[in-house]
Amino acid sequence: MGHPDFDSFFGERKSDDRKFGKMTPEHRHGTFHLSIISHLVLQLLFLLSGINSAMALVGDTEGGLGVDGSFRTIGALTHNYENQALFEKDTNDYLQSILRLTAAGRPFQRVSYEAHLVTAFTYTSARGPGGGSGLRASGGKTRYRAFDTSWDFIDNEENRTGGVWLDRFNVKVGFPQADLTIGRQAITFGKAFFWNPLDLYLPFDPAQFDRDYKAGVDALRLDIPLGLFSGVNLIYVLGRELDSDNQYPEDRTLDASWSGSSILLRGFTHVAGWDLTLQGGKVYGGWHMGGGLVGEIKSLQVRFEAAQFWADDGTLLPPPKRAPLLEDNLTAVVGLGRHWPSSLDIQVECLFNGGGESHDITLGLERAERGAVFHAGRILAGITVSYELTPLILGQLALLQSQTDGSTQIQPTLRWSTSDNSELLLGASINCGDRPTLDPVKGIVFESEFGSYPNYFFAEFKAYF
Repeated sequence: MGHPDFDSFFGERKSDDRKFGKMTPEHRHGTFHLSIISHLVLQLLFLLSGINSAMALVGDTEGGLGVDGSFRTIGALTHNYENQALFEKDTNDYLQSILRLTAAGRPFQRVSYEAHLVTAFTYTSARGPGGGSGLRASGGKTRYRAFDTSWDFIDNEENRTGGVWLDRFNVKVGFPQADLTIGRQAITFGKAFFWNPLDLYLPFDPAQFDRDYKAGVDALRLDIPLGLFSGVNLIYVLGRELDSDNQYPEDRTLDASWSGSSILLRGFTHVAGWDLTLQGGKVYGGWHMGGGLVGEIKSLQVRFEAAQFWADDGTLLPPPKRAPLLEDNLTAVVGLGRHWPSSLDIQVECLFNGGGESHDITLGLERAERGAVFHAGRILAGITVSYELTPLILGQLALLQSQTDGSTQIQPTLRWSTSDNSELLLGASINCGDRPTLDPVKGIVFESEFGSYPNYFFAEFKAYF
């Protein structure tokens, strides 16, 4: 455990954490400078070429080829609590620039495709290992990817990283009775707000505020409609098993294992005003069975999701814990929501996180950082309130609280629509709770989940073209 992982907090990160083997410092610095200059030039060209246009940048996505894109620039500052073992300075700064190019088309009536190429460059003044704030990324060196389609640069001495990777690349074919999608694709299940036990394939983190793009997994998906509101999904996902450091054990372009792959059968229908879902199958590191329902009681939206996980014998956490990364557990979420005509929207959820820890917060954080569980603790509650302050400015306040250790995370944000295709986001993440202590035998002991992280203050500009 160490410094919080900024990339995890902002939802985009490099696709691979490998270092280049025998590059000299001069070679590394020159490569990075050339790459980031090219990246910034590309951003400027796309910005000047039509940021105010609602059409595709090139062509037509409903024709043979259409090219769109987006870029975002993020600046953040952390206010660190006093702990010399974790932080060298009182504050750290962070800068990230992300360019995403998307190509899509429909060359034939029943055939469509999409491809997302992402390039990102990051600088942070924080030194030391990336620990993680529990705000896991959904698009990095990750589960459920058999193909390594990334190029990455890491300069640990200068705290700079850069990378290029394919985030999505798939083809969809429509048949009279079903749709078949093959390739790297985003797969989303579940309708809860903060926590989605049914959303198995690179779900968004509960505290992740930027959810524009979900990362893709290497999959074959068959969708069979059985009616207007009923159907069956059959999913086969190829992936690798990560090691105890959450890395690919083998540096191969193509690699997959049974433990790292998934086969899932899902059925859904609509009965008496309620959406019902049931799913089950093989998932990363074990087996899964879950279900959910969504409906309304008068003016309240009601949501419930639950999933049971049975773990295979697999990866152990690194020393000194050496505990299993995955264990059998039950996860359940119940939520209520309401939207008023005035634009006021309130969502409340409660999570039972069966894979969390009641006492050993350090162990719980280790598992949460590796995507094994949602959080370190067992029981959490979340609430978000949003309101349109003006037609162009949306205010939102989100709060997450761990009932296990009493720690709290508060996220106020302001979202300003600066044009039809751009917006500015200002916000913070205030983390309250018992801070880590230093034990002469155990080392750093984390006393609470959200109290383990410093406070963040950030600004993000996003543009689409």
